[in-house]
Amino acid sequence: MTETGFQKLKQNKVKSFEDLKDEVINNNKCCACGACIAYCESQNFNVIEMNRYTPEFKSEKSVDNCTKCGVCYYICPQTDILIKELNDTYCIEDKIGRITKILAAKTTNNILEKIGQDGGVVSAILAHLFEKHKIDAAIVSEFSDNFKPVPKIIFDKEDLFKSAGTRYSISPQIFPLKNLYNIPQNILNKNEIFDIDQLRIAFIGTPCQCRAVRKMKFLLVKPAHVIKYIIGLFCFENFTYTELYDILKIETNVEPTNIKKTWIKKNFFIQTKDNKKFEINIKTLNPAVRSNCHECDEFTGRFTDISVGASGAPEGYSMLLIRTEKGEKVVNNMLSKGIIEQLIVPSNRTIEWKNKKLEWYNKLISLKIENQINSN
Repeated sequence: MTETGFQKLKQNKVKSFEDLKDEVINNNKCCACGACIAYCESQNFNVIEMNRYTPEFKSEKSVDNCTKCGVCYYICPQTDILIKELNDTYCIEDKIGRITKILAAKTTNNILEKIGQDGGVVSAILAHLFEKHKIDAAIVSEFSDNFKPVPKIIFDKEDLFKSAGTRYSISPQIFPLKNLYNIPQNILNKNEIFDIDQLRIAFIGTPCQCRAVRKMKFLLVKPAHVIKYIIGLFCFENFTYTELYDILKIETNVEPTNIKKTWIKKNFFIQTKDNKKFEINIKTLNPAVRSNCHECDEFTGRFTDISVGASGAPEGYSMLLIRTEKGEKVVNNMLSKGIIEQLIVPSNRTIEWKNKKLEWYNKLISLKIENQINSN
């Protein structure tokens, strides 16, 4: 962490993990991003761990071992601290955030389009970054046999096929970074990675997870220093795995092990491995919504390089909200090489089209905030 980072921490009374527990975790506001543990474990402090998506002290002894550095509190996406600094740094003036370009696009790769979701854009971006040697790895989410999201660092674009599709229960995306300095040597050798601190990773996550990464990078906190691209996924709300699939089992009699794909288009849809489809009223899933989602005022992910989501996009496309010069360079390069295909909007309707999209996203954000008020 830089001296500037330390000065930021010292502006107020430094808070510890105990404060994080009191203010966030014990109040069911934790989004289980894994940032606090990724930092603590990667620095070998051996103090906290994730227990069923909840950060906690490993033992009574570890309470005394905590250095009370305050980093876990500052990088938590559910604390307000540093938000003003991030807003100023990334020129964020509203709930949508800074957007330099907005478009609808889909992959031109037939395989990625088939296995991906809503145009396969995220997989196409990662594949492109791998092929152009812009990244050495990516943090994605795969499915277990029970259709449970499992965050993972992948080092090969071929592994993208295992991570295609959308997850609707939480995947602690930052959590895998806790083992950054314990990546097996054979993997490093195979991928010609000779200095782990020079690793270049693309991060895929929900708005709250991306917010945590930006906080870490703002303070130059390891292990987020290896993240070079932040790609955010639109997220209105997320679900607790057990509650979600208990409800789905009651509604459809389908076991998680038999699910091939899930998606939301107003309602919740399931496709089984034998290609049967089920539609479930989205309101039926309300009991499974994670408590922390009622505290979130983001939908498109303000603190990203590129935000991607199906909401507002034509069938088979995803919307891309480009926010940084780095993100714009990637997308423009993909468009110029025909890796992704942009929806063509008549020139005389471009401004109207863009304004309608922004109006829709503002409406969804307002609805999220309204839900917060009602839930409280």
